[in-house]
Amino acid sequence: MENDKTRFKDYSHALEYDRKAAKSDIRAQLVPKLVEALDFRGNDYVLDLATGTGRFARPVAQHLRGGKIIGLDEAFAMLRVGQEQTEKEPIPGFLAAAGTAEAFPFRDRVFDRVFTVFALHHFGNPPLMMREVHRVLKPGGRFAILDPVVATAEDSLDEAIHDLINQIFRRGHGENFHYHSAEDIQDLLGRAGFEVRRADLHVFSIDQEGMEGIPTGRHWLEVAEQMQNESPEIKRRFEEKYFRYEKKGDKVHVRGNFVCALVSGEKR
Repeated sequence: MENDKTRFKDYSHALEYDRKAAKSDIRAQLVPKLVEALDFRGNDYVLDLATGTGRFARPVAQHLRGGKIIGLDEAFAMLRVGQEQTEKEPIPGFLAAAGTAEAFPFRDRVFDRVFTVFALHHFGNPPLMMREVHRVLKPGGRFAILDPVVATAEDSLDEAIHDLINQIFRRGHGENFHYHSAEDIQDLLGRAGFEVRRADLHVFSIDQEGMEGIPTGRHWLEVAEQMQNESPEIKRRFEEKYFRYEKKGDKVHVRGNFVCALVSGEKR
């Protein structure tokens, strides 16, 4: 089965991804929070890990006071679409590079700031990625992670829902897909040698027709549909903590909350 990691290497999929990202209000609302967490000092050398088509590098670059942003991604199709966009409208101080999240093509201690947005759940080996970020950051450097998250597990029912969510997402995204909780991300940072500086939850209340603008929205709808086949307790808890939907013909109305975590750490 083709998964999203494979699709990201397909040019037509990369174009569609970029189109949706450009129209996402959620992404636009999160940019100022990300910039605040990065806390630029001036002449910063910044790594945008899993930059995709550069949709976050572009607005972040507007806040740089000198310096550069290096956008790293392993999907050439995404980089190609991003390059086509920058040829039309250049991103100040931006350079794209090909490479994986587990082995950066950079020397030790070269970056002042690193950020990754809507990508952590795709990384096959998050602890190794964290160690690579720690390696390339200068002492005192900041690493900011922005990603959709599952709710904090309060009991075994929540844990069962987490497992179901990730199992369903893996059908379309590949076996490495994993949504973390905010606490999980803090733990990953701590074990990699970072001091956690902030951990914020940003809740987006949704009451709309369709899944447009919701990151990985199509697959979240698959999750909600699967929950209808689970026990009443699981279905009820999912709808309380995530969302419910109503389907009438070809139309779907979604009502509930989608949560993103912004967690940043500093290299000790």
